[in-house]
Amino acid sequence: MPTSDVSTPPVHVTESAARRRAIYAGVIGNFIEWYDFGLYGFFAVTISVLFFPASDPTAALLSTFAVFALGFLIRPLGAFVFGWIGDRIGRRASLLAAVILMSLSTVLLGLLPTYASIGVWATVLLVALRMFQGLSAGGEYAGATIYVVEHAPRGWRGRYGSLSPAAVGVGTATAAVVSLIVTSSLTEADLSSWGWRIPFLLSGPLGVIAIILRMRIEESPEFQAVRDSGQVESAPLAEGFRVAKKSMATVFGWNMLNGVSFYMLTGFTVAYMMKVSELTYTASLSALAVALLFYTCVSPFYGLCVDKLSRRQVAMFSSLGMAAFAPLAFFLLQQQTFASSLLALMGIAFFAAGVTSIVAVSMVDLFPARIRFSAGAVPYQISIAVFGGTAPYVATWLGGTSVELAPGYYLALISLIAASVAWFGFKGVDENTNAELIARSAEGVEQ
Repeated sequence: MPTSDVSTPPVHVTESAARRRAIYAGVIGNFIEWYDFGLYGFFAVTISVLFFPASDPTAALLSTFAVFALGFLIRPLGAFVFGWIGDRIGRRASLLAAVILMSLSTVLLGLLPTYASIGVWATVLLVALRMFQGLSAGGEYAGATIYVVEHAPRGWRGRYGSLSPAAVGVGTATAAVVSLIVTSSLTEADLSSWGWRIPFLLSGPLGVIAIILRMRIEESPEFQAVRDSGQVESAPLAEGFRVAKKSMATVFGWNMLNGVSFYMLTGFTVAYMMKVSELTYTASLSALAVALLFYTCVSPFYGLCVDKLSRRQVAMFSSLGMAAFAPLAFFLLQQQTFASSLLALMGIAFFAAGVTSIVAVSMVDLFPARIRFSAGAVPYQISIAVFGGTAPYVATWLGGTSVELAPGYYLALISLIAASVAWFGFKGVDENTNAELIARSAEGVEQ
């Protein structure tokens, strides 16, 4: 008697219906994942008081950002685990497990007792839940992006890929708006007592919706072809290191900028605007929400450019543009006006959207389907962990030095490094010209 397999699609649907379901399931998963993950950064100040009591508020805030970084350091393990599931069992199984883990972890965080209630155990449990969130995030973005792009019609990979960063922008912006509504509607005492929990608890019903959608999707056509041909890899990551080291290094190098730019924007700028720009929490969070919605709107534009131009052209524009704008952005933030701060954030968001648009297609363009999830997700998440997870901490430390624009100079330096990676790593790589590269990888020829 046949046994049930979570990777087996429940029903057969037409190709167009399968694409629609793939888009919905991938987009909502990324939306929820970054709604959940973004909340921690937006409530950093509150969390620092409730879980890291200290006589020095800056020290407490730095401890909070250190735990923020810890959630990233576990991501490579999540990429390995969920990548193995995605390349061995199927994309569908991996995506379903990832969104369940993230939603459950976030709801539990919203129920967590504070330091005043259970002492140091509150901090320990907070760290544990952040690690589970990081484990889930390690497989979500790469997996959902790969799954959606694998459903794209020929010549549409960039546009399909742009849906992932757009969903991330909407999810993070929604977290900002919900946080803003909660904080502006409650007194400081109520916020610290119970109000901060509401945005985290909302992850529950959102997660249920995502789980239902992902239970109804079919396997991606490219992985199904791998399975049908009997080419499923038993150790996809090891095979990636054997035949695709250059591509993995390219993903790692490019994502330095992706991690620093996006997480400096979402995990650092609110606290920075409150301290340096002397804006209220409401004004700071409002500026970030607008910038994230702008990020969402320009992502499809970049997706179209990726399809119509070369990957390298879009990568060079966004990285060099970020390098030039980053110091100016922090100069604008120091002008202590809402308009200048908003302009600074929107500028960073504009170039960050271009950076992320390349991420979406590179993990498909650079690797054959049989190792794609593992070989793409692991270097992506290692880079995000090292550079993205530490971005708020590093930026906070640099912001306290005598060099006023130090955080901007750091972002500019990372941008220039990423530009050099793009120049060499994306040369000749696009949907139409990378057939030889993929063929060589399939034959086991080292890049």
